[in-house]
Amino acid sequence: MDIKHFISFRKKLQNFETTSFGFKGLFILKDSTDEELIRKFSDSQIREIYYQENQNTADHKKLLIGEKVIVLIDLSKFDYYYEDFKEFLASNKYGLKNEDFYIFDLDYHHSLSEKNRKITNFLKIQSIISFLKKLSTYDKETKGLLELFFNKPDKICSIIIDYNEDNIVNLSLMKSITDLNQHVFETSDTETRIKLFTNELMNLLSSKDFQFRTVLKNWDLISGSYRNSFQIYLSEFSFEKIKTSSQEYFHELTDRIYSTINKFSAYILAIPVAYILILRFFDFDGENFAKDSFLVVIGLLYFIVIWFVLLNNLSKAFETIENDISKFIKRIRNEENLTEITESLENQKTKLIPNQKRKIMLVRIVSIIILIMTIGAYLLIYLDKICELLNESPH
Repeated sequence: MDIKHFISFRKKLQNFETTSFGFKGLFILKDSTDEELIRKFSDSQIREIYYQENQNTADHKKLLIGEKVIVLIDLSKFDYYYEDFKEFLASNKYGLKNEDFYIFDLDYHHSLSEKNRKITNFLKIQSIISFLKKLSTYDKETKGLLELFFNKPDKICSIIIDYNEDNIVNLSLMKSITDLNQHVFETSDTETRIKLFTNELMNLLSSKDFQFRTVLKNWDLISGSYRNSFQIYLSEFSFEKIKTSSQEYFHELTDRIYSTINKFSAYILAIPVAYILILRFFDFDGENFAKDSFLVVIGLLYFIVIWFVLLNNLSKAFETIENDISKFIKRIRNEENLTEITESLENQKTKLIPNQKRKIMLVRIVSIIILIMTIGAYLLIYLDKICELLNESPH
């Protein structure tokens, strides 16, 4: 039985009583809708069912309109249903067991009902618990309660995550937990930010007590102190640090450029030499047709590798470097003390790299010319032989 039908069934139940396993009540089949509703239960979902009139056991699949039955329900079979908020909190203290749920005393269906202050505050506390778990060094359960441990330079502190309905009702938060989570964890310097927040958290708790209720009551204060500490941390970054990191990246870009140029220079030398070796092994007397045909095929394959692999990869490498230079220049353009680096990169982008691109184009042209010369030499030597073979082939 799905949650919607169970809610409908619970609302129609009369003479309701709670039991150690769940609840029981009187269900009267007033129409065909009630017939269909009671039959949606599986055999295992109903603990017991009997007629009100004679106490005889009933078969819920065969009940008819007008009949009255006492139904005993085992709530362990319906983990999305809670009779009251206290029961809901006891089962979901450290996280929702189901994405959708229903609380009878609030008449709250999570996927359909309008916002409820208790549920909204409960979910905020769940976000705080999740945030603290990510922040903590490790966690464990102590007598059924979650305990989180945090490291400070001089000691280890812990917080037992325990709260009640009053803490939920009285919760008042102004600052977004989602924004704070993104600020602390979704960055490159996460480790530093975690240390800053942990320090602010422990400082506040040290001056009060290490209770989760204290964390909830002072959450906005802790969050604000962290933001202030982070601003101080940022202000400690001197220009020298920025300049050093910029120079390191500049040298990295320069190394990539000249490494690519060195590879290209090697290709420039290797390509003509390879074709010369192919031509050198040609038999210009025209007496080794099979061998020279094989050499021509090798030359064609070599051209394909040069054109579509080596030279294409070099072109893409230079384009990537050019894009990285553009991004880096854009980032440091307004830094007056980095003018030397900016001018050097501009020079590489506008002169050095375009010059290498022109060389790549030259190599492409030379490769085509050498290939044409190779095929031309082959045809010059063996044109008669080829024509003879073509004439001899059957039509």
